[in-house]
Amino acid sequence: MDAGLIPASLCECPVVENRQVGAYRQVSFVAPEIAALAQPGQFMMVRLAGESLDPLLPRPMGVHDVDSDLVKMLVDPVGKGTVALAGAAVGDRLSVLGPLGNGFDLEGGGPAVLVAGGMGAAPLTMLAGALLTRGREVSCLLGFRTRSQTLAAELFQEADIEVLTEDGSAGRQGLACDPLPGLLDGQPGRTKPEIFACGPAAMLAEVARIARQQGVRAQVSVAAHMACGIGSCQGCVVKGSASYLKVCTEGPVFDAKDLEWK
Repeated sequence: MDAGLIPASLCECPVVENRQVGAYRQVSFVAPEIAALAQPGQFMMVRLAGESLDPLLPRPMGVHDVDSDLVKMLVDPVGKGTVALAGAAVGDRLSVLGPLGNGFDLEGGGPAVLVAGGMGAAPLTMLAGALLTRGREVSCLLGFRTRSQTLAAELFQEADIEVLTEDGSAGRQGLACDPLPGLLDGQPGRTKPEIFACGPAAMLAEVARIARQQGVRAQVSVAAHMACGIGSCQGCVVKGSASYLKVCTEGPVFDAKDLEWK
């Protein structure tokens, strides 16, 4: 989907819920314009509304889910900006610009394998629901560092889920990509799954390698530091196979074959 054809909204949105999900916070706010337009894989630029300019810049946050007029984001409080967002109380107002960027292409058929590393699970929740609604078989490989993060798996309610942790404290010990080749091998006469992935760069590179080796399509959602989210600052470029690409306007979702992987 071409995000350039979709108007983004800038609005002040009241927070209506902030709940703990393991190591993360799920923050829900009222944003009917954004909820009506958001597609799986798109993102928003978010900061606390008000006179304070600390932190100055908004943070790019994936659209985690929508429910009627509500938009939800999953926040990992690791820096000043995300700590502020994770601490937003009911009644606080957020300044939100969105939805931005290109989402996942849902037009394919057959089974889908979703691969998430850590906070990469956030945008894949909405994607899983959209794929299931289209009648596609969905399997999820969710990789986390440790048990405290794995509660994010509860957000994938109807998909077939396998949880992996690096320290073995929950699920299978290993990385999110470890079971992927086996899932792609499939059965004779059965369509090979399409891969949808979001997570750390090293994980996405491994997804791209496996997809290339197995001859399947992989769509990857790339994370990058951003200042504007609309292509003006050009601070979020990644190296494509033919040229440099801006994550905010030409992504964050790319076909893995269109990027150069180290």
